[in-house]
This record gives sequence, structure tokens and C-alpha cells, in this order.
Amino acid sequence: MTTLTPQPSFSGVPAELQKSFEAAIGYLRAQLAPATLRAYQSDFRIFCDWCERFKLATTPATPETLALFLSDQADSGVAAVTLERRLASIRYVHQMKELPSPTDHPLVRGTLTGIRRIHGTLPRNQKEPILDHQVFRMLQLTPDTLLGLRDRAIIALGFAGAFRRSELAALDVSDLKFDQAGNLVCLIRRGKTDQGGSGFEKPILNGRRLQPVTHLKAWLSTAGIDEGAVFRRVDWAGAATEQRLSAQWMARVVKNYANQIGLGFTEFGAHSLRSGFITSAGERDVQLYKIMEVTGQKDPRTVLRYLRRANLFKDHAGEDFL
Repeated sequence: MTTLTPQPSFSGVPAELQKSFEAAIGYLRAQLAPATLRAYQSDFRIFCDWCERFKLATTPATPETLALFLSDQADSGVAAVTLERRLASIRYVHQMKELPSPTDHPLVRGTLTGIRRIHGTLPRNQKEPILDHQVFRMLQLTPDTLLGLRDRAIIALGFAGAFRRSELAALDVSDLKFDQAGNLVCLIRRGKTDQGGSGFEKPILNGRRLQPVTHLKAWLSTAGIDEGAVFRRVDWAGAATEQRLSAQWMARVVKNYANQIGLGFTEFGAHSLRSGFITSAGERDVQLYKIMEVTGQKDPRTVLRYLRRANLFKDHAGEDFL
């Protein structure tokens, strides 16, 4: 199986440049986020397994092979957005092997365009939003233990900041700036749409009902956390460990409490907090740019998809005659 971790081979590197050589390897490997690399690894494995079934070459792959692969995947129910990512993984492997990539061949791009036209591009299995009143109910179910304080902070902060689960998992204490008014600014060092790491500051209002800053402070103080990872595992004895919670664990926390208030376990996840904040703001006619100040999204069309859903029946065209 081809590894997707770059293995550059610089020949004849002088001893005095050994540190630079090691640094160059590190920078090459950092060009993709770990989550992206894992997704590429999985996608390319699927492509390799498919090629093996039909005795077809993977590297270099031909445009004809890719066209057949895309068609077979689409007929199996794989979404066009997923097929785009699988093509990206195939392109990446070809680039690593210094081979011409077939992914931009007219036959391949044309096949993908046809798939979009026939099957559409709407995302499948999109998580349902968890709205503010549902978040309030979830918070009431968290126990007054260290584990409960942590989960309470994850849910409240995740919603109030419209966080992606990866952003929550990556938070360090040094990223938090509390102000005298009781609010918080979270520094997001790198996000999904910010692979260059320019970062942005996410404003968190403590508010009166959900009080995310209050819950976060309670967790940090009780757990004795003053540096390093914000959200951590709690051991069997009920003490905070040094182990940072993963993004997958964030989803597990949200699913657990969503299920307890009667929401479907499969329909709701960590992203439900993010989409729930946007939807709740949209129901209150909050201006688009103010929502984007919290979410950090750069393309308003992404936010508008949520807002359209929230306002689907507001001022309906048939309101006065249906």
C-alpha cells in the first residue's frame, strides 16, 4: 500500500545541512492537515482495492480507469463531493511519485461533471442543527462532576462559538483571552478554510442563558488546568489527565447528550452545534456578517445555506392566500 507521507530523497546532502534537510522533510509533511492526510489515505486505499479487483494499474492510472472508477462509485451511491476528494488523493499520490496526474484529463473531469448533473451535489448525511433551547436542555443534564463540567463547557462553548470539532479539540489555554465584562476571545490558529495558519479571533459572548464562558472557567479551575490543552480526558478516578480530547471525542460528547434529550443519535453530532448557532441566529434575523464574525466562514454562500433553511417559511409567498 502506497504511503501518503512524503519521503523526499535529496542526494548528497552535506553534513552541515543535515538539520535543514530534516526541517525540509518536516515542512513537506506539514503541507496537509492530519485529518486531510487520513482522508486521502482512506480514499486512495479504496481506489487501490477497486483497481485490484479489475487488475488495473493505480500509479500511473489512466484517464479511462478513473472514469470507470468514478462511474462505479457514483452508481454505488457515493456523493460527488466525496469523489472530488478521492480524485484529490489520487492526484496527490501521482505528484509524490513525480508522475503526470490523469485527474485533470477531459475524460475524467467530464465524467465528474456528468455525475453532478445526474446525481446532484447536495451533501448527504448532513447533521441536523441543535438549536439554542435544545442546547439549554442538554446543559441541564450534565452532572456536577469534573466530567460533567467538562462536557458542559464543550457543549456551551461549541455552540456559542459555532466551533468545528477540530477547532475545539485544538484549543490551548494560551488561545483564550478573557475580558473584564465576562466574555472571551478564542484564537483559532488554523481552521478548515485556513490551511495557511493566518488564524482569526472568535468572539464568545457569555450571555445570560447558556453562559459558555462561565462553564469554561468552571472546568479549567476545577480541573486545575492553566496551560496546554483545554479539553482533556478524565481518568477513572475523576481527575483530568494530560491527554487532549480528539475531534471524534467531541462528537461523542454531543451525541450522548443529544440522545438524552430525545434527538436521534445518527442525525446529530458535533457539527450540529455549529449549524445550530447559525440556524438560531438566522431565526432571529441576525445580519449575515455578524454571524460570519463568529463562525469564521469566508464564503457567505456557505452560511446562506443554513439561513435559507432557518427562514424557509418566514414571509412565505403563500402566507396570505394558502
